Amino acid sequence: MLLRGRRSPDQTEVRRDLALVLRRAVVGGSFAAASGALAFAVGGWAWALAGILAIPAAFTLASIRRPFVAPCPGCGSLLGAALVQLPDEPVLGPLVRDLRCAACGIYVDASSGVVREVPFRRTLESPGFECGLAADELGRLAWGDTCVRCGHPATRALRLSAREAGVLSGTEATLDAPVDGAGPGYCAEHGAGDDPIARGLMVARTPGRVTVQMSLYAAYRAFLDANRDRLDVAVRSGALHDPPPVGD
Repeated sequence: MLLRGRRSPDQTEVRRDLALVLRRAVVGGSFAAASGALAFAVGGWAWALAGILAIPAAFTLASIRRPFVAPCPGCGSLLGAALVQLPDEPVLGPLVRDLRCAACGIYVDASSGVVREVPFRRTLESPGFECGLAADELGRLAWGDTCVRCGHPATRALRLSAREAGVLSGTEATLDAPVDGAGPGYCAEHGAGDDPIARGLMVARTPGRVTVQMSLYAAYRAFLDANRDRLDVAVRSGALHDPPPVGD
């Protein structure tokens, strides 16, 4: 059950999906065959395209060794069922950390064959909890009133760079905005300097797209819940449940 502002209480079990082995073998083999045909039958300029096709072929075929799936404990969507695997996509298994559910956006861990949402206190060494959105939604995001680096009450906020492309939370961003939810908040101890990694926040813009990455999972989850109707997630804000009262 996907709760607003609280870790999802449910846990699900990891299981082997033998049918997934066959499907990935077919897809990976198709990529490999296409790559080989371009490289040897066409040659020349086609070698570059053959090399590109060889990447999903190799990683998809390698993922056959881990044909594991599990329902997301937050929204119930099936995790690990993707047919094509790429280098930056973790494969579900009995032991895996920080796997993102593409449907609802939460991150999960699998330990001893059980999947649960990651602890809110988890902090990555560099921003990695990620979500994306259309660039024209950037000015309408709700950032909340807590420090995105540690979760304590914010005393100041970051004014993001106005550049059309590049990192918006780096050298051109300034800590002179009011704490009104319109910009990422910081406490008195965090946010100084111009390093997005030290700030625990990476906001990057490309033509038409914005990617937001955070180091603190609690900050990411709060941001995710507050902006579901603007972000690239299938589970919208109307599907969230308020946590039960304490003591119930």
